Amino acid sequence: MAEAKDKTDDKKPAQNGKDKPKKSGGKLGFYTTLILIIVASPFIFPTIILMAFGLFPTLVVLFTDTDRDKSSTAAVGAMNCAGLAPFIIDLWVKGQTVDQVFHILGQGASWLVILGSAGIGQLIVYAVPQAMALMTFARYEARLKILKKNVEQMKETWGPDVGTTRPLDQIVRMK
Repeated sequence: MAEAKDKTDDKKPAQNGKDKPKKSGGKLGFYTTLILIIVASPFIFPTIILMAFGLFPTLVVLFTDTDRDKSSTAAVGAMNCAGLAPFIIDLWVKGQTVDQVFHILGQGASWLVILGSAGIGQLIVYAVPQAMALMTFARYEARLKILKKNVEQMKETWGPDVGTTRPLDQIVRMK
């Protein structure tokens, strides 16, 4: 009976916080995507060139982001892809040629959109946490104001001892 109990204890995960579940599927998805790109590269070579140049800001953020979750990379990458998408669609509509890619990359307006969208992603990284902190602080201040008003109403209704800040044992001794 003791042996059966020991076997079931071995199956329980450690609760000390050191053993964390590993993420799965990340490497498989990466390698699958890499293989698909390699296989399709002869057919989409101009698109790959455009994406290589256009996603450079995302690559820079990927290597400079010190956050373990890479949230900056996600924000900048998403906005960078959004800025690059119209030019990829334009490339597909006008025909995938290397000349068309260099025509797109040679225009200043295309770089303004691509880099500007990546800049907006970086602005999101810096502005959103500060805006959330300000909104949370304002909400807590408003709640504190309401609670102080309620304490004043309780004092008017039930007397000054209801809203006191003295410890409870001092109130009990007074009676």
